[in-house]
Amino acid sequence: MWHSPSLQQLLFLEAVLEEGSFVRAADRLQTTHSTISRSLKTLSISLGLSLFERTPHGLRVSGIGRIYGEQVRGSLDQAKLAFDLARYEANLHRHPFYVGHAPDVHGGLLPALEKVTLPGAEAPPVVLRSEPTMRLVWRVRRGEFQAGFGILPIVDKALWVERVAHEPFSICIPEQHRLVAHSRLSARELSREALIWIPRSSHRRLYDKVVNYLRTLKFDPRRFLEAYTITQALDLTAHGAGVALVPQSASRFQRRGVLVKPLTDDFLRLETALFVRRDQMNTAVKEFIGVALPAFATMNLNPSRR
Repeated sequence: MWHSPSLQQLLFLEAVLEEGSFVRAADRLQTTHSTISRSLKTLSISLGLSLFERTPHGLRVSGIGRIYGEQVRGSLDQAKLAFDLARYEANLHRHPFYVGHAPDVHGGLLPALEKVTLPGAEAPPVVLRSEPTMRLVWRVRRGEFQAGFGILPIVDKALWVERVAHEPFSICIPEQHRLVAHSRLSARELSREALIWIPRSSHRRLYDKVVNYLRTLKFDPRRFLEAYTITQALDLTAHGAGVALVPQSASRFQRRGVLVKPLTDDFLRLETALFVRRDQMNTAVKEFIGVALPAFATMNLNPSRR
């Protein structure tokens, strides 16, 4: 008899396929790996198919499981899109006009955003909310926010994405560091150091992109230390835990015992983008884009390295 899986089981299977492990899938979905394991074991038994196989390193998706997962993914995407569209439409005429921004967007962006207003005497007020990039994407898709400013890469066919700014990375070092006399540093010079940076859960695509580059310079990700905010990264650096990878604009933060040095690596930079629902370009959204983009164009938000 054909078994109809639950939406939760399909979401769990999709996450495991994309993340490659139960632990990372659980981290992404904010649940436990045992919950995912139990649910997918039930699915496998109900279908009468061996969706997983045991290895010396634990369970992994089998060839049959990959075929099944790839085939149901299209239906799952349609189900998500249907829900997102319905929610967006339900929130379309609610006030105010919510705009989300990630904490690590370009340092000059927030002051400009605070001055943006929609035209018209009865236009809704623009209200800013802060969320990590991946959470912003989710909330814009659901219609909870009308627009978002986050860090690239953002890969979502439902979104219109426009890059508005970029800035290089800098490195924070203790003031007694062996390289303190250098005015600029390359990442390769720090490959033997413990690196303080964002957790993967905050932005998987950015994390993987940067870590893949750092691996070529002989960095060991097992020595990375997590910091959710710039102030946390500065505190860890000041206490000698390692060196911190931060946006160039982090130099505006002052922390006793910590120096911020520019990095020479062109690849290491943060790109800020504006994104909105591609299929919901209503009047208010178009007006916001029309006001915001020219305002950013007058600012030096895309500096070149000197």
